[in-house]
Amino acid sequence: MAQVSEGWTDVVVFDRACPECSLVLARDWRYHPGDDLSWASPDFDDSSWALVLPSLRDAEAIPGGWNGIGWFRRKIRTSEEFGNNRGIHLAQAGASEIYLDGRKVAQFGTVSTDPAVERPFLPQYVSTITLEPEVDHVLAVRYSNVTGNVFQRDFQGFEITAGETQSLSAFQLRQVRQYTTVMATAVGVFAAFALLHLLLFAFQPKGTENLFLAVLTGSMVGMLLAELQMGSISDLGRVLIYYKWFLTGAVAMGMSALLVEHRIFKRRLSPTFFFLAAAGVGILLWIWTRPAFGGNVPTAVFIAAVYLVTLWWAILAMVDRQPEAWVIGLGFLVVTLCVFSILMQQAGWLEIPHGLTAIVGVGALAVSFSVYLTRRIANTNRELEARLREIDDLTAKTIEQERQVVREEADRRLLEADNERKTAELEEARQLQLAMLPKQVPQLEGFRIAVHMSTANEVGGDYYDFHTNGSGSCTVVMGDATGHGLHAGMVVGVAKSLFQTCGQEPNLAGALGRIGEGLSSMHRRQASMAMLLARFEGRHVQLASAGMPPVLVWRRGSGAVEEVMLPSVPLATLADVRFNETQIDLREGDSVLLMTDGLAEVANPDGDLLGYERATRFFSEVADLEPESAIERLLELAADYNEGTPLQDDMTLMVLKAQA
Repeated sequence: MAQVSEGWTDVVVFDRACPECSLVLARDWRYHPGDDLSWASPDFDDSSWALVLPSLRDAEAIPGGWNGIGWFRRKIRTSEEFGNNRGIHLAQAGASEIYLDGRKVAQFGTVSTDPAVERPFLPQYVSTITLEPEVDHVLAVRYSNVTGNVFQRDFQGFEITAGETQSLSAFQLRQVRQYTTVMATAVGVFAAFALLHLLLFAFQPKGTENLFLAVLTGSMVGMLLAELQMGSISDLGRVLIYYKWFLTGAVAMGMSALLVEHRIFKRRLSPTFFFLAAAGVGILLWIWTRPAFGGNVPTAVFIAAVYLVTLWWAILAMVDRQPEAWVIGLGFLVVTLCVFSILMQQAGWLEIPHGLTAIVGVGALAVSFSVYLTRRIANTNRELEARLREIDDLTAKTIEQERQVVREEADRRLLEADNERKTAELEEARQLQLAMLPKQVPQLEGFRIAVHMSTANEVGGDYYDFHTNGSGSCTVVMGDATGHGLHAGMVVGVAKSLFQTCGQEPNLAGALGRIGEGLSSMHRRQASMAMLLARFEGRHVQLASAGMPPVLVWRRGSGAVEEVMLPSVPLATLADVRFNETQIDLREGDSVLLMTDGLAEVANPDGDLLGYERATRFFSEVADLEPESAIERLLELAADYNEGTPLQDDMTLMVLKAQA
């Protein structure tokens, strides 16, 4: 329906030019502050009253001021052709009484100077007035707004639209129908979005972005329902309650948008978020403590800040090349533009349909989130299919590996069984070798004897034994088979039996020769053995050696150590070898050390051998001790030198000390 603006005349004329048009009586109203029912009279002279805009958009500039109540007067006239039944529709922020020629024809709310009595009213229907043609009628409005309601663009007064009753009613009905249809459709769409994402959250609680998105779209549903209620209620007190719910939904929607973005882009909750959250709480407290409609600058600033931050986060996500960030960024770009368009419309800088713009903005945001989640689910499904194929391949490889493991386990068990068998055999051989050693050291007249043997393996290659006769002499044998382990143990066993046979011969060199012949008769490689024979008779010691280390003799009188060397080769290495022998005399307190090469071959962590020179020095330090203590101390010195390094060869030590 067209609107015809009036000129600056005292009388508004409805003529034949446009019988179906309506006029907005927006200017040239006579105004006087205060309240006097006589001012409704058509005969009252209002020529001294000021001309004002009844919308009171600039109340401070009104002559006489605005103290919450006042009277407004306007003259109207109709022609014969136009008819006499006119309709008026009132938009107001307070309460009013309409007088025509001094008679009250309509009342919207309760006019009063007391805020507790005043009842602001928002008319939802068209009132009919009867106008006599070709007569100047006086339209007077008694209006109050002591409650302090202020609508957008600082509208705190009223505006009257007058025109043909049926046309006005039809126009208003069409507007209501269109508005209701659009709002109901939007409610259904956003409710569907909210329910969808709420169900997605119920099925996958870890996806909290669906919960926040359900809150966002649910907040929009609440805003739309509140706006629908505001459009169907006339009592501005009740309208104010729904308006507060509307603003609460706007704040909740902004905060949930921040949370959705935080969850999707995996951002940490920054100080900016907590600042906006605190500001949102403050805005809600301000909204719910306001007694009337008023300026919404704090709410507008908060909403603008929220969507600028969300747009900035989306831009940062796109810069970081986060997957599908452009979809979210596009949605926030649209909603941010819509928010600022609404703010510009409320400021009077832009003419746009407010409700439709909000629906477009939030709808674009909801669609962008849904598209994002859909694309993410699709990508997840593709990745899942790829992972399933990888799992199939890995399963096949795993099965083959398990088969290989089973085979290796079977081989390992067979090897363990074989090792256990060999270990048992080695243990039997070790026990056999130990059984071949003397059970105890013989008591030799004039001497104290101590002996120690350490093997590098389970079965060693070192050997010692004693043979005594009734004349008081004692023959000592010490041997070192080539190598160590089981093979060396076999050589030791043969050597023991040969010593038992040949050890009583008077000539020690000859005895070594016979033992060597016996070893050679085995016809085995590495059946050789170094051997030392020592026969003690009184204080005389007869020695014969086949490849053994020197015999160390410590003289108590001088404190010096003598090395007795009998150079030769081990038994069973060369044929027709003659062995030398010698004799030494001992005095009381002298000590003798017989040893295999194991002591000299003790190695430290750097691989350096102890050597015979250190062995001789060590013996000189301990030779004055009793034989058992001397051997114990030698072992300690050797252990300090090798620092825990495993023995490289078998080691046998025998100390004999001459006594009275």
